[in-house]
Amino acid sequence: MASAGPVPPRERVATLDVLRGFALGGVLIGNLFWLYSGRIFLPGETGEPHALDGAALFFVQRFVDGRAMTLLTLLFGLGFAVQLLRADRRGEDARRLYLRRMLVLLLIGVSHATFLWWGDVTWTYAVTGLLLIPFVRRSDRTLLIWAAVLFLVPLLVMRIPEVFRAVMQVMPHPEDRGAFHGEVLSAMRGTDHGALVSAHVSQLVFHISAIAGWYFPWLLAHFLVGFYLGRRRVFDGEGAGHLRGFWIALAIGIALTLAGTAVFLIVGPVGWSELSLPTRLAIVLAGELATVGQTAAYVAIVVLLMQRRLARRALMVLAPVGRMPLSTYLSQSVLASFVFFGWGLGLAGEVGPAGRLATALGLFALQVAIAHLWLRRFRYGPVEWLWRALIYGRAATRAAR
Repeated sequence: MASAGPVPPRERVATLDVLRGFALGGVLIGNLFWLYSGRIFLPGETGEPHALDGAALFFVQRFVDGRAMTLLTLLFGLGFAVQLLRADRRGEDARRLYLRRMLVLLLIGVSHATFLWWGDVTWTYAVTGLLLIPFVRRSDRTLLIWAAVLFLVPLLVMRIPEVFRAVMQVMPHPEDRGAFHGEVLSAMRGTDHGALVSAHVSQLVFHISAIAGWYFPWLLAHFLVGFYLGRRRVFDGEGAGHLRGFWIALAIGIALTLAGTAVFLIVGPVGWSELSLPTRLAIVLAGELATVGQTAAYVAIVVLLMQRRLARRALMVLAPVGRMPLSTYLSQSVLASFVFFGWGLGLAGEVGPAGRLATALGLFALQVAIAHLWLRRFRYGPVEWLWRALIYGRAATRAAR
């Protein structure tokens, strides 16, 4: 039996590293724009006085929100498939190794959510990732059917007001949401770390309680699609063997995006409360399909551009952050919290849309530069090294050569 160990760098698929880097950039923009900045805890952002603010708001809402997270979840499911395929070739106990991966990831995620930032998703990935194990031997058709059901049904059911209210009656929630948001924002701006940890934990519990009914099934659905793509080896050879499929995905993605945009423009002037329940659910469905379609278009564009030498060279700038995704994701919390939390610059709630977008782009550029420098000397990112050490029971070699 081959010994369990980290994946050698030579087995990496550059296109996947680029896609992960692209997704992580989008995740930073979305999270910083709404969450790290504390904007989610303030009244709705309307009537911005500057054209740049309006443009930034439009860009994030129409090109980033939901898309980056969708891509990241698909890549996580694909990574699960790649791990199993490699383990099968090596004769490893794939499920036991995968269980260890998820448990360590859960520990990292819970620590991150508690002590640094409540919005961590890695612990939810770990919990949901365990639910993939029963699907390992299922057919491709079964994977896609389950993905469709898990994606559509809980999302639409939880949008029925009566259902949502019934669920929230039994789930933890703040008595006065506005007052609670004010307390969280105050803790973010303050320097009392104990109060900040308490706010993180409370906000995490209330947030998950409100979205758990659809979020975890939605997450598993995306993992299943990613698992399907990985098992079909869609990205082998940098995707060169499936270019026709990527062109089709691009066409479908553009069509769904345009359809979703049309629905948004038509319904936008109409008050949400004036619409019937079936109309609301249809709009929600159209929006979700547009998000998925736009994400598919992003993937197809990256894969197709990676086939061209000059475009590939430009896109490879993102590969280092994609090679150390956990370090990149966690360090985003350090950088963003320094800008917005009281222990740093304390700008929570004070920066407009254009400023938040510029800050996110600047911090991500810094992350790209750091990742390039780090991987010139080391084989893995610092958190990836720790993760592997905990998984395999020994320290992975850090030196790049």
